[in-house]
Amino acid sequence: MKFSLAQLYRRTRNPRRSSVTFRPIQAPSAFATNLYQSSYLPVVKAWESALPGIVAEYERTLSDITTDAPADLRAQIGKVESDLFGLFATLGFRLERWAQTVEAFQRRRWVGAVNSATGVDISALIGPGDVRMSLQVVIERNVALVRSVSDQARTRIADAVFRGLNDRRPSREVAKEIREAVEMSRRRAKNIASDQLSKLTGQLNEERTRQSGIEEYKWVASGKVHFRENHRARDGKVFDWDNPPADGHPGQAIFCGCASRAYLDLDKILAEAAEAA
Repeated sequence: MKFSLAQLYRRTRNPRRSSVTFRPIQAPSAFATNLYQSSYLPVVKAWESALPGIVAEYERTLSDITTDAPADLRAQIGKVESDLFGLFATLGFRLERWAQTVEAFQRRRWVGAVNSATGVDISALIGPGDVRMSLQVVIERNVALVRSVSDQARTRIADAVFRGLNDRRPSREVAKEIREAVEMSRRRAKNIASDQLSKLTGQLNEERTRQSGIEEYKWVASGKVHFRENHRARDGKVFDWDNPPADGHPGQAIFCGCASRAYLDLDKILAEAAEAA
């Protein structure tokens, strides 16, 4: 805990109510789109733009099988990986910029939510440095995920062309299969970007509330079409940050779009503070 919001609230407003529920903070999907377009899409496009050359080399290899032919095809695929080195070299910077943007948004919203609910201004009490480690973790995680999208595309493309070569499949069939491989990577990348935004927002929500001395939250169901029944059943219920459900806090389960609403139990917190004193 960095400061006690309960004590600040009592000191400035002397409220009669015993608890405060803050509005939920959910980052707009535009942040997921930005993550996808800036960090994941360039990888997908690199493989997509390489497909004509790979298909052409496949056709040449199929019509003229020599000792070196498969190696030439392998080199054509490997060239894409070489071209991606420059992208990966700047990936950390682009991810850092994205994470900082999300953090600034969440911080502004949290300051606004606190001020709206309690009249307390905490803008001078919190800053980006408070969550530096969490931002670094999400940056490194996404570096690994972007690489995994590229690796998956490469594996599927290579598998398709070399199986096709072995079976002497027509180039049009192989071309269709490797296009589908790229589309699978595109869909996966979009899903990852959305999931990573939910995870970062959820992590920031937890850290900001706990910095304020708030240890509880109310679950906010996502409202997605394909929802988890057990997540919807938690909607509005109070949970403790130190005692998460079996599959984690909101946003932690894969593709979970649920959120949290900080819940400040004034009587409980102040009673515990009095006992500790």
